Amino acid sequence: MYRFEMLTERLLIREYNKNDIDDFLRIVRQPEIYATTYGIPREYSRSRAKNWFKFIKSNMKAMQSYEFGMFLREGGRYIGNVGLINVSMEHNHADISYYIDTNFRSMGLTTEAAKEMLRLGFEYFGFEKISGLCMSMNSASRRIMEKIGMKFEGTMRSELLKDGVYYDIDHLSILRKEYFTNCKS
Repeated sequence: MYRFEMLTERLLIREYNKNDIDDFLRIVRQPEIYATTYGIPREYSRSRAKNWFKFIKSNMKAMQSYEFGMFLREGGRYIGNVGLINVSMEHNHADISYYIDTNFRSMGLTTEAAKEMLRLGFEYFGFEKISGLCMSMNSASRRIMEKIGMKFEGTMRSELLKDGVYYDIDHLSILRKEYFTNCKS
């Protein structure tokens, strides 16, 4: 099986291993991560993290999703997650997913990692479309998707029920031809 490891200007993006659990928990337990993401649970135990690591390995093997740790190239510090999820080889598309340590926001690192996911999706897998979802209130996530060339498709009203509150979800996407025409650099 192919092992994924990608280098960008400032990041090493690689598959998780069991030694990453403590660093993963340090980030995923940040209240701001929970508050602004679509699918991360409020409580994240060590047991749950171990099961999630097994789950993502299984999903990679089944070609259903590809999630990676984001590490600083200089020093190797774990700072977040990036991936292509909800992969449909039948329909030739996937969704982009990411979150980053709150101490590393507004530095362009998530945008850098997201661009690498577009490269992986369009150049390695040959997808036709990559979509992204974010809570409408999460303008930073939407800006990242717009920076990498995604176009707004619409808002799904009251799409997410979280802690008894309904949230609107923005949907953006980029097509293969748009990536190769406008975004590849």
